[in-house]
Amino acid sequence: MTKTCVTPKEFWSVLWSRSAGLLAVVMSLVGVVQADEQKWVSLVPHVDTSELALAGEWTKNGESISVSAANGARMLLPAVSTIEYDLKVSFTRKTGQHSVGMIVVHGGKQVAFEVDAWGMNLAGFQNLARKSIRDNATRRTEVRLENGRQYVMTVEVRKNSLRGLLDDKEIATYQTDGSDLSLSDLWAVPDSKRLGLLAWDSATDFHTVEIRSVNGEAISIARGKTSVAAVKGLPVGTKPTAKAQSSAMSPRSNNQKAGRQHVLIVIANGDFFYSEYADPRAELERAGIRVTVAAGRKAASRPHSGSGEGGDGGVVMPDLALRDVKVSDYDAILFSGGWGSSMYQFAFTGRYNNASYNGDRETKERVNRIINEFIEQDKYVCALCNAVSVLAWARVKGQSPLAGKHVCAPVRQAAAGIYNGRPDQPSCRWHPEQNGAILSPPGAIGRPDTVQDDVLVDGKIITGEDDSSAREMGRRIAEILLKQA
Repeated sequence: MTKTCVTPKEFWSVLWSRSAGLLAVVMSLVGVVQADEQKWVSLVPHVDTSELALAGEWTKNGESISVSAANGARMLLPAVSTIEYDLKVSFTRKTGQHSVGMIVVHGGKQVAFEVDAWGMNLAGFQNLARKSIRDNATRRTEVRLENGRQYVMTVEVRKNSLRGLLDDKEIATYQTDGSDLSLSDLWAVPDSKRLGLLAWDSATDFHTVEIRSVNGEAISIARGKTSVAAVKGLPVGTKPTAKAQSSAMSPRSNNQKAGRQHVLIVIANGDFFYSEYADPRAELERAGIRVTVAAGRKAASRPHSGSGEGGDGGVVMPDLALRDVKVSDYDAILFSGGWGSSMYQFAFTGRYNNASYNGDRETKERVNRIINEFIEQDKYVCALCNAVSVLAWARVKGQSPLAGKHVCAPVRQAAAGIYNGRPDQPSCRWHPEQNGAILSPPGAIGRPDTVQDDVLVDGKIITGEDDSSAREMGRRIAEILLKQA
């Protein structure tokens, strides 16, 4: 019998080799693999869209991932954060005009990097110190995505900084240890350690999704929607109960309250101001609030020319006629502006040169009844620009609901017609002034050099100055409704 001698070096080499093999088997069984330092690793093979999708319809097609247009569409990625890494995606936005982005984790906090965001062609990180791209230091303007064109987006996460790039061009850089980062409620996910993909109301193909470590720390690539440690209140290694796991993994956990909120937007059948309808609607839906559109008739409704309607003319088909409105279905009503909204002025005794603005008695009475019911049910009644006149000429127990209220209204001219028995075309502010409202000076709210934030809340009455204030109107209504949910 031959005796074989093994040197200490050979012994440890064999032991390490066998241990590494055993470790690989164990990690495979629990659904974890390791990414090598400095090497790009594709995440697509590890993606199960049925498990990881949180909102929107996500599908996997071979080596790419696609999402259909949906508000707040987002999906987790099968990667748990490390200290320093790069996350890179190549994508093509096929339809839509809103943001595409990624969720990254830094210092134990999540943050989103987005391009072409907020319907304002903004790009940057959000939230930073609780401020969105609109207000924080990484705000970049005029960052537009061209539909049908392929782009590469990269976020570099370092110990003390974040850097976001589009096609290798720096969009934003931010010095941080991660402590001031947070994820907008619009993008909330059930696992605070996970990365993700985002697309707001934009059909998008993600051709590649890759990650690499840059500091030697291996990246864990795990299967499943949430890790055990991510379930709130449970220590690492504790198996969550079915109830806790269900709560943590709910795709709509961030919008369960929002899902119960419902706003009715009323437009005129002709000459409504398009952006005063579309911008508040976009902000409400962005917050997860359901929107229904009504008009005097359920018929194709055409906006003012040049009111932001776009190349397709901006024709809107209301969801229902005013006669079919059930006030109990809604939490708030918003009358959008434009001269056409004059058709809903219940107690106005004048006459407009454009006959369609005069409306008909039956429709005016119906609008007045709806306003009364919203007020009786202690719900929010809102109006923007010229539509403030609709509230001004409503009558609740014999007086205007704007009497004694602090109100915003535009300085622009109202529709030409007969006012107080003579031909005139006064400012739109004339209507609330005639009905006892207390008007704010033009552009006086918030930043005095702009009307973009000019929205006034007085009790359950919310008014906005004009189309420049339209987005702020939507945001303010959403904020109020979500707080009370």
